Amino acid sequence: MNNSWNIKFIYKILVIIIIGTGVFLFGKYYNKNYSNTVKLGQPEIVTVDAPIPAVEKPNGSVNQDINTAVGNNFQPPLDRAKERMSKKPFGIFITPQTSPVQLEKFYGYHTGVDFEIFPEELNVDVPIQAVCSGKLEMKKYATGYGGVAVESCDLNGQAVTVIYGHLKLASIVSVVGADLKAGDVIGILGKAYSSETSGERKHLHLGFHKGANVNILGYVQNKSELLGWLDPCLYVCGN
Repeated sequence: MNNSWNIKFIYKILVIIIIGTGVFLFGKYYNKNYSNTVKLGQPEIVTVDAPIPAVEKPNGSVNQDINTAVGNNFQPPLDRAKERMSKKPFGIFITPQTSPVQLEKFYGYHTGVDFEIFPEELNVDVPIQAVCSGKLEMKKYATGYGGVAVESCDLNGQAVTVIYGHLKLASIVSVVGADLKAGDVIGILGKAYSSETSGERKHLHLGFHKGANVNILGYVQNKSELLGWLDPCLYVCGN
């Protein structure tokens, strides 16, 4: 009887240990993929370039140090751009609990601008145009984006890289290294909630990173890190 009771007791202890281990591992997985999911892909270095200086204004806003004068030859990536900027503007702090998009899996300060589709565009091709003239530096699949393209451009004499996220990778026909002109079609938006968008809604994430270094982060954890980015709407959203 004692031996039978001891075996049952040991069995219960093993079951508790196994369940506890499972809960612990799930917690680690959740934290890795949600609480710390601030990186849409990993940064990739193309060339080494000193970042464009930027300072924090006294009121806490980011000083956009690149001149926004007319004539920078930048244009919107798609029509009615300003109307589409309805959910995630540049610099907004996102958490899964407070995000304007649900279900949300990202956390941090948004490094770009999201341009939403209109209802009638859900099941039709939505072409995305180059916002500037430059060189295609990268096209790849990246977790959090699906298809992503990066273009190097000159903005009033300063180097910037432009990130186009959530594209259908197969639709990006230009080869890496090809010269693009402002207005050229880079590709089309990926299908909603598919591998083409890495499970995200159908929309365009547009990011402007200062300098020639290719960095495709969609979110950063610290507000100070936004100093390495520009608000795309200062250049491409129109009035």
